[in-house]
Amino acid sequence: MRIFHTGTDRIVHKAVGLSELDTLDRDSIIWIDLHYPSAEEIETVESRFGITFQNPQEAQEIESSSRYFENEDTIHANSNFLVADGDGFKDVNVSMVLKGRLLFTYRNADIKTFAETVRKIKANSQLFEEGGQVMVTIYETRIDLDADQLELVARDINAIGKTVTLGNNASEEVLLKITRLQESTILMRESIIDKQRAVSALMRSYIFPKQHQERLRVIIKDINSLLEHTAFSFERLEYLQNTLLGLINIEQNKIIKIFTVVSVVFMPPTLIASVYGMNFQSMPELGFSFGYPLAIVLMILSSLGTLYVFKKRKWL
Repeated sequence: MRIFHTGTDRIVHKAVGLSELDTLDRDSIIWIDLHYPSAEEIETVESRFGITFQNPQEAQEIESSSRYFENEDTIHANSNFLVADGDGFKDVNVSMVLKGRLLFTYRNADIKTFAETVRKIKANSQLFEEGGQVMVTIYETRIDLDADQLELVARDINAIGKTVTLGNNASEEVLLKITRLQESTILMRESIIDKQRAVSALMRSYIFPKQHQERLRVIIKDINSLLEHTAFSFERLEYLQNTLLGLINIEQNKIIKIFTVVSVVFMPPTLIASVYGMNFQSMPELGFSFGYPLAIVLMILSSLGTLYVFKKRKWL
């Protein structure tokens, strides 16, 4: 548990641990970050500050009443934050409670957004006087990081585009990469839309400090631009996927074409060999001394004739 509070010097200081709550002036605290909290820490914070955290099942509900709601003096907001998971991402829920000037955050994951927010607080400590500023900074930081992730996805898409253009043979591998990028893009879009709902609710709130309205408007503009970018990225991935599938079909058609031509070319010689393999006594060629060479020549001419017809009709 990390406790951020303002001192007499108007600089934000950090205290760690439940025991620090007894030594700090309650009015000086602006942010309590519960990171992998124990049951004792959760119970103490809830009882001492008169708040209630939703359980994980309630916090992850998709209904708007579960994602964001207000009562007399408290704002409850649940947002999904993306964290790296192998080659892709996964959603991690973060619960935020703003009561008066004090912000509470509850999370069970290491999230880069919070480390960046702490860094911003340390760099401009005197600008942070209440929890609303911290809450807006968390959303701003998250959107900036989402933009960075989208740029990385765009680079991967460009690399795949070059691979497809060069006509490399790693078709299955490229298709798997495209699928993974599509899944990552969908997750990012869902996460950004989740932030859009939360920030829009804060803009309509009668409780949230009005001095942050302009920053919230900027966040909404950034969110809209990111949503357009995700839509564009998904369209590019779909285009590359269709192009690659088309190239694979062309390659398969070429292979089938070769087998078809070979089969047709050898059909006339096979017919000739079958006829002269019958050995009926009434066949005039049985007594012909040049019958065998004649059959070979006929086989070769029939194959060449078939190839000539294919070439003339431009089937080859």
